Amino acid sequence: MSVKLTRVDPHGCDDHDLTEFYTTEEFPFHARLSRWSAEEVRQRIADGYFISEETKTFWLVHSELGRIGIVRLEDLRDETPMFDLRLASRFRGRGLGVEALTAITAHVFSTTGAIRLEGQTREDNHAMRAVFDRAGWTKEAHYRRSWPVIGSDPLDSVGYAILREEWETGVVHELHWHDRRHFREQTRAGITYSSNTPPSCSEMLALYNSVGWSAYTNAPERLVRSVLNSSHVVCAHQAELLVGLARVVSDFGTLVYLQDVLVAPGMQRRGIGAELVARVLEPFADVRQTVLLTDADPGLAEFYTSLGFSEAAPSAGAAVRAFVR
Repeated sequence: MSVKLTRVDPHGCDDHDLTEFYTTEEFPFHARLSRWSAEEVRQRIADGYFISEETKTFWLVHSELGRIGIVRLEDLRDETPMFDLRLASRFRGRGLGVEALTAITAHVFSTTGAIRLEGQTREDNHAMRAVFDRAGWTKEAHYRRSWPVIGSDPLDSVGYAILREEWETGVVHELHWHDRRHFREQTRAGITYSSNTPPSCSEMLALYNSVGWSAYTNAPERLVRSVLNSSHVVCAHQAELLVGLARVVSDFGTLVYLQDVLVAPGMQRRGIGAELVARVLEPFADVRQTVLLTDADPGLAEFYTSLGFSEAAPSAGAAVRAFVR
């Protein structure tokens, strides 16, 4: 099964079908919820809403189901076009959104010089948000009170995008959401510490491999995604070499979880680990609880208790130990 885009001719053979589509369908998650009147459709045709130098409109035609909806491509002369997708009501909820969005993406990148394609949806349109995710798009923005709702208060809108190279390779470029730097780069005892400046994948792999954390390095893409999605990442460099890293995840209110603290073997017992822990937790000073889970190693227990952590009731023979502060 597949979906193809077929050009709409609003001034010719598609005049009637275009009018029928917009006057018989309702779109509950669009700015205009109700059906359009025939007069409104005719006026928009005359005004170039459906076709212009920067706008083109296409029927979405399914190989088995026939015409399932319509898409209006906007800003086609820009490097970042946008789209307005509308499926006919009888085809919603049938899993066709991903096929439609995939076809739209392929059409734009194969027929234009666009470097990225953008789309927005209402915050409560969870079906469309799932379509973006499943089609390989990335959430890039959350706009507060920006989606007009006739007769009600505006709602938030959520922006998604896909890059040309992502479409070409199928590899998603992870977005670093928590990119605020919580302290300026500082050097102490020849070690430079930086906040939220994640290292390259190769640097991460080298460091994690050096301490034997193969569960991470066996899945490089997952490692990169995990680090970029952390609430705070602190790196330690000696000259240009990454020698240490600490990261945490948090709800930014009541809990912060110290996930990784690692220092290259040749650089251990120089105070780098303690410095990493102090700096990575610095933005969470008012968070009530800090927790971590680590191996049942006496040296690690000594290290974390020296930093003010208390071990939670250890279980005899347990392979891991939990600490809280």
